[in-house]
Amino acid sequence: MAEVVLKNVGKKFGDVVAVDDFSLTIRHGEFMVFVGPSGCGKTTTLRMIAGLEDITSGEIFIDDRKVNHVPPKDRDIAMVFQNYALYPHMSVYQNMAFGLKLKKVPKDEIDRRVGETAAMLGILDFLKRKPKELSGGQRQRVALGRAIVRTPKVYLFDEPLSNLDAKLRVQMRLELKKLHEQIGTTSIYVTHDQIEAMTMGDRIVVMKDGRVQQVGEPLEIYMHPVNRFVAGFIGSPTMNFIEGVRVEKEGEDLFVITEGLRLPVAAEKREALAPYAGREITLGVRPEDLSETEFPDAPGAFTAFVEVVQPVGNQIYVDVRVGGRDLLASISPQSRVKTKQDILLKARLENLHFFDADTEEAIG
Repeated sequence: MAEVVLKNVGKKFGDVVAVDDFSLTIRHGEFMVFVGPSGCGKTTTLRMIAGLEDITSGEIFIDDRKVNHVPPKDRDIAMVFQNYALYPHMSVYQNMAFGLKLKKVPKDEIDRRVGETAAMLGILDFLKRKPKELSGGQRQRVALGRAIVRTPKVYLFDEPLSNLDAKLRVQMRLELKKLHEQIGTTSIYVTHDQIEAMTMGDRIVVMKDGRVQQVGEPLEIYMHPVNRFVAGFIGSPTMNFIEGVRVEKEGEDLFVITEGLRLPVAAEKREALAPYAGREITLGVRPEDLSETEFPDAPGAFTAFVEVVQPVGNQIYVDVRVGGRDLLASISPQSRVKTKQDILLKARLENLHFFDADTEEAIG
């Protein structure tokens, strides 16, 4: 295992800044996930760690060794690519053994490592097959196996599951997580899929426009996003945002008010929001924090007009309109809700999010 440290790392392609002042410490044995939209710099950062891209500025350390100018083959890393990058003319065994042969590992040791890894990944019966004879999931296991047999200090994964169908992707996420717990090697994983990031990462790095937005454990980022971008990117379905919401003070209490909504501010959030009294902010509320209620006088209750009902089995997504704004609520599958009628909803007040209207930074 190894610690990976990036200090003020930057990358420019001509005048275009792909990665800007990226600093991060990835701990021994940690499974770290870089997540963000296309073009945010996550793959470029991974490739700089691998040595496949030169860095423009900053320093990269692997296991206390500065690797800025160390060739990829000498960094003691193994990378798994999105397109698997298997040699089509080689068998599964030959693909997995190739890197070890280059290092002149003895044949009996190669046989042992390939056999153990193939058994671990459930591809022991496919060692004589060529990649074209395998399914997508089996090819992905071969690509993983080729990396695992090398026993490197760090594994790098560049969106390795994106070519798989949805069901297989879920299965492979679970297998990768189990594999990491079994092997324990420091791993860095790139994905644009925030569900993948949430379910797999010990910690997550959320990126946008080449810059780190937030680093933290999945639940921490979900519950306490530092800005509107992170709040909207992490979580599925995405958070509802309501702009132009007034903060009003009534005695010791605070309320956030807009057309069709008048929500009291939870006690633990009043101090942070108090300086915004009399001003407008952006209110954020996740669909799962809106539930159906029978009590119109309950704190946080409001009436909405149902436009679309989307049953998805374990819940119902309801598109509603409140004061000229569209919101999405996730309610119980037992609900009798129908379109073109009013519904009484209740916001979970302690889970409301508030954002500065100008900076988009989280308040509190």
